[in-house]
Amino acid sequence: MKLFIAFLLFISLLDAAEDSWNLERFSFNLENDADFETDIGYTHGGRLSLLFFREDSSDSWLNIPFSAPSKSNNFISFSYVNQMFTPYDLDAANLITDDRPYAGYAYLEVGLHQATKSSLNTLSLQVGMVGPSSGMEELQIFFHDILDARHSAGWEHQLKNEFAFNLNYTHKWYLEASDFYGIESVLVPYASSELGNISIKASGGALYRVGFNIPKDYGMSSLDEAGYSSIPIESKSILAPLKLWHAHFKFSVGTNLILRDIFLDGNSFEDSHSIEKKNYNAYLGAGLSLRYRKFSIDYQHYYYTKEYEARGKYKEYLGYGSLIFNYEFY
Repeated sequence: MKLFIAFLLFISLLDAAEDSWNLERFSFNLENDADFETDIGYTHGGRLSLLFFREDSSDSWLNIPFSAPSKSNNFISFSYVNQMFTPYDLDAANLITDDRPYAGYAYLEVGLHQATKSSLNTLSLQVGMVGPSSGMEELQIFFHDILDARHSAGWEHQLKNEFAFNLNYTHKWYLEASDFYGIESVLVPYASSELGNISIKASGGALYRVGFNIPKDYGMSSLDEAGYSSIPIESKSILAPLKLWHAHFKFSVGTNLILRDIFLDGNSFEDSHSIEKKNYNAYLGAGLSLRYRKFSIDYQHYYYTKEYEARGKYKEYLGYGSLIFNYEFY
């Protein structure tokens, strides 16, 4: 909650810079494994975010290799994010050492985005807390009370409080095919890397979109895969007037090479679990995107390969559903 309040206070400071910033979009992300009728593994994620376009961005602020030589457009995003992880046996009150630990993560994220008609560079920083200070135990109890669902018995054994920081760099390409009888299609490959005490990993994959009036942006993504969602090629305020509606299907595929994951490896200063983490996993996704006027909604179903070697009766983690609501300011 303290992080969320800090996020709101930080955003309010932007009022002092109205001449140089335009509010582009408000987004709300919700991820949950209820689609698979489970309550295990990565079981919840949420994000509130604001995207701003910098009007005086004639020069790029992300002069990073792979950047296209064409004129770029600069955006900045501010987000409050929380995530929740639980083991399989939610009724066990004792410490479970051979399954993933209970864990909560809440953080603030700021992202710098340089977009052109063919490529996107994103550099983002996460700063927050893992452990009881994240408030995820209380959040799960709150929602389970509303849904009249059982409470998890082992939260007292969650990961200890640890200051969290992670740096992420993502590069995306924008490949648009010619229309086929009015049907549009766009391919968005990506490469990404993360470094910090939360995660050390390298990722790669692609998003394919096919449908009608596909937005001129770099597509939606989950909280942990493929960077920040839906960065426009140009600000909506300087694009040609948008069509009133769009509808398209989307399919994604990706891989992760993981050297460290705090939610599987445990706290940096403690060794209380003995699971065998997989250093490589892959995912598939399929979903639908709809927009009418300034509102859009995206849904995607993500399927994952094993993240760690399951023991005993523990179920293999399957995946989660991702729902994103957007409101555009233009």
